[in-house]
Amino acid sequence: MEEHVRQLMRRGAITCNEETSLRDIAQIMVVNQVRYCAVINSNHEVRGLVSADSIIDAFGRDLDLTRAKDILHSHSIVTATAGTPLREAITAMSKNKIEHLIVIADQPESKAVLGLLCAGDLIARMAKREEGEANP
Repeated sequence: MEEHVRQLMRRGAITCNEETSLRDIAQIMVVNQVRYCAVINSNHEVRGLVSADSIIDAFGRDLDLTRAKDILHSHSIVTATAGTPLREAITAMSKNKIEHLIVIADQPESKAVLGLLCAGDLIARMAKREEGEANP
């Protein structure tokens, strides 16, 4: 049976808007214990990701004046829907050399962010599957 993104994605992705300050993004990440925050615009469309690395790269900038739109990674916006076959999602991640795939709603009229598909979760799934095959 073919697996889909919905079976492995992390639900409830943490988001912020383009105008969220660097200070607020850092607080959001600490409170939610995440390393990434999806940046959305007023239409709830994904504009990019702010990562822990983005925040480190912004060291020395004014925490209250620097906005998400100033530091987001927009070159690597790759999305999939929850119904995307897992194999297809993994291929997209590999091709684009990314570790996180933003999962959006299946409905074309909705761009809502549902979660993230993370490379670490894929590796854990592969290891668990290998373990299960080794121990019949």
